[in-house]
Amino acid sequence: MLWNLPWLVIALHILVASLAPAAHAAKRVALVIGNSAYANAPKLVNPGRDASALAAAFRRMGFDEVVEKRDLGANALRQALLDFERQATGADIAVVFYAGHGIEVDGQNYLIPSDARLARATSVDVEALPLSTVTSVISGARKLGLVILDACRNNPFRARMSSDTSGRKRS
Repeated sequence: MLWNLPWLVIALHILVASLAPAAHAAKRVALVIGNSAYANAPKLVNPGRDASALAAAFRRMGFDEVVEKRDLGANALRQALLDFERQATGADIAVVFYAGHGIEVDGQNYLIPSDARLARATSVDVEALPLSTVTSVISGARKLGLVILDACRNNPFRARMSSDTSGRKRS
């Protein structure tokens, strides 16, 4: 999890100030997601706190819109990204912060919704959200599209997924 949250906030202040010095002249939007309460995995302690701290930092930096979401299942996560894409398109700066479980399968990174079961490695394609989806959501930002991941990569689904014989590589 984010061990140096204050340093991240300082770095974000510097980056945002250098790209859009006049708060009133630039549109800046952020989507902050903290997934802590997983239905089929142990609860994570830090994502909710880290998400609250970063959302507050974005508000202090004068972001025009800060959307803060918690414990999103697959449908809610996809909907939040669809809604945010409209805000990000044409914005000068669009930031997505995600804290929660993340895994890599066959070289592809995924965010894990709070309702994921991931009974098999092949379930990842259906139940998880590819990181590439998140990056495409912010691609319409004019100056900066930024994704900040604070993903716990200790895979609590490993035992179930490792019994899968599909041959997919998991980490």
